[in-house]
Amino acid sequence: MSRRPRFDRPGRFHHVMNRGIARRTVFENRRDVRYFLSLLAREVRAGKLRVEAFSILTTHFHLLVASPQGDLSGVMRRVLNRYVRYFNRTRKRDGSLFRGRFRSRPVTSFLYRFILVRYIDQNAPKARLVSQATAYPYGSAARHAAQRRPRWLDSSWVDARLGEVDPADRAERYQSVFGPPLLSAERGLVNARIKSPATEEDELDDLVRAAPPRVRAWMVRKAALADQTKPGLPYVDARVILDHTHAAQRAEPDWTCIPGKRQPRSAWPILRVGLLRDLAGQTHQQVAQVLDLSQSSSQTRAKQHRRLVQEDAAYRRRAARIAAVCLGALANP
Repeated sequence: MSRRPRFDRPGRFHHVMNRGIARRTVFENRRDVRYFLSLLAREVRAGKLRVEAFSILTTHFHLLVASPQGDLSGVMRRVLNRYVRYFNRTRKRDGSLFRGRFRSRPVTSFLYRFILVRYIDQNAPKARLVSQATAYPYGSAARHAAQRRPRWLDSSWVDARLGEVDPADRAERYQSVFGPPLLSAERGLVNARIKSPATEEDELDDLVRAAPPRVRAWMVRKAALADQTKPGLPYVDARVILDHTHAAQRAEPDWTCIPGKRQPRSAWPILRVGLLRDLAGQTHQQVAQVLDLSQSSSQTRAKQHRRLVQEDAAYRRRAARIAAVCLGALANP
């Protein structure tokens, strides 16, 4: 079976993650973490890697990294192979340590990058290892918040978010900017993108700040290019779409549409499928599970949604307005 391309380009940041095989521990003590970080630092010093954020836990890790030469696969292969050899040698074991090839997802949106740094920081507090990310010794938050930072950690983008700040106040500023807990919509977005196929296109920044007319134009373009089986990139957590569409339906239960040559019917089930496909990036199998439908029903409603977006101005306006509300659930940096 062929492997999916990573869509890597020189300087493009990626969310990289991996965990132990069968969820076993892969970082068991301070020495393990220090050695893993030293491998990353070696690649940085060689000009092969940029490291912007990381969180190392016992069973897995998350990184926000870029390869200046567009060779992320080669860099991570060297890092992981060296770490596995070290781990096996020091434990007198052999065989696989990680569950497989590392996973990576491109990060090209400013808003998603901001959410992702906070997501990576919050791994340790979410696991109840510390009360706040800056107290966790095996994460980048503690380094970014410190007055002096390791040379191998790229802090330029974080520094720009913090602005001019007295070194003595840096920890407090970092906590105020990156420390607030993630909204459920933000965490859901990251989790959805981790599970989704990698893609080069990301219009999140434009869509979140867009007025409904621009969202309408985006929906028309999506409808014209839509593939019946291939989902798009997730922009919103599916729960946000369900919450907002159900609330809108309670306020206006009698909204109908005419899909094709059929009789008028409720527009809500069609819109719900359309938004789960377009905004949540769900497959027809996922839509069917969420809405308790057959996959063929999901495909039919998605096709009806695309036709209505292109041909029915009233449906298009309503759909874009609700889509804009769903997108607005994401916090602005």
